[in-house]
Amino acid sequence: MNIAIIVAGGKGKRMHKRINKLFLLLNKDPIIFYTLKTFQECKNVNKIILVVNPDDKGKFQSIIKKNNFKKVEKIVEGGLERQDSVYNGIKAIEKAENDDIIIIHNAANPFVNEETINNSIKAANKFGASVVGFPAKDTIKVIEDGIVKKTIERKQLWQIQTPQTMKYFLAKKAFEIAYRDKFYGTDDVSLVERIGGTVKVVYCPRENIKITDQHDLAYLNKLINASRIGIGQDSHKFTKNEPLIIGSVKISDTNGFDANSDGDVLLHALFNALSTAIGMKSLGVYADSMLKNGIKDSKKYIEFILDKVKERSYKIENIAVMLEGKKPKLDEHTDEIKTAISKILKIKKENIGIAATSGEEMTEFGKGNGMQCFVVVSLITKSKI
Repeated sequence: MNIAIIVAGGKGKRMHKRINKLFLLLNKDPIIFYTLKTFQECKNVNKIILVVNPDDKGKFQSIIKKNNFKKVEKIVEGGLERQDSVYNGIKAIEKAENDDIIIIHNAANPFVNEETINNSIKAANKFGASVVGFPAKDTIKVIEDGIVKKTIERKQLWQIQTPQTMKYFLAKKAFEIAYRDKFYGTDDVSLVERIGGTVKVVYCPRENIKITDQHDLAYLNKLINASRIGIGQDSHKFTKNEPLIIGSVKISDTNGFDANSDGDVLLHALFNALSTAIGMKSLGVYADSMLKNGIKDSKKYIEFILDKVKERSYKIENIAVMLEGKKPKLDEHTDEIKTAISKILKIKKENIGIAATSGEEMTEFGKGNGMQCFVVVSLITKSKI
């Protein structure tokens, strides 16, 4: 079992606000909403224990109820220090097995994504404990009385974030020994390091930062409204021996596209648009292995790239499609194609635009020898939804 302990026991005094910083808004929702939503939707998280300041317990309960965060099994009170709050969360776990995984995460890290959580769980299962972070980009110097004493080689330096993940028996042992020795660590895995445990570092996106002050909040508010644009193109000539499929809709039983797959120019162009939007390559790079396994349905290709979009915490906002070809006449099929695409992408039909041109016999497509398609897609950060 994988149990998340989300630490929300502080007040966020450095934010200089009268309310708990976790109730401040990112876009239109409080910070804690995004954190809980990600763990609620993560398939590998079985339950959540939320550690809170007792003064704010009612507000947290209201947010959980409003958003139907069913995985939140318990709300427990935090302690004087963060380490005390985490330990209260560990002690609140009932009937845990030694190899159960404990995922400790700061509630003020709202941009953690599912891939990071899953990778931290995988690493903890293998090594006993894991911590997420990213390599330091800036030069780090040791300063004494305003004078540089040493420049540290940054190749071995990482900026550490949460989740910090460990097996239950290891977490319990590390915390118990720390309290026996009256030791307080700077983070959770430092307690594991202290007793000789192995901690595997796992890369996470730089967006997974802790909101500490107003500058962090302003930065993430800009990030949450960020968007990406991708453009994709594909074309195929006709053959009489295959069914014609456009946007996963069978238009006719013959006069389809000459291709190794089903030749769906619209879905192929859509794949390329999504891929370029997230910095990946063209369909041909990824389709070869699927074709070797006999996968010719272009919907499977779209499933692959949609997983990559989700991993990067983006969601499709809208798509625009332009088809060029003398035949077939697509007006009577446009609504059916939009319906099919909306189901595949899980977006509303009104967020899909489809236009077609005959080509006026100026190109091979305009002469009726094939069809080409262009797709433009816009993505927004998934946290905005």
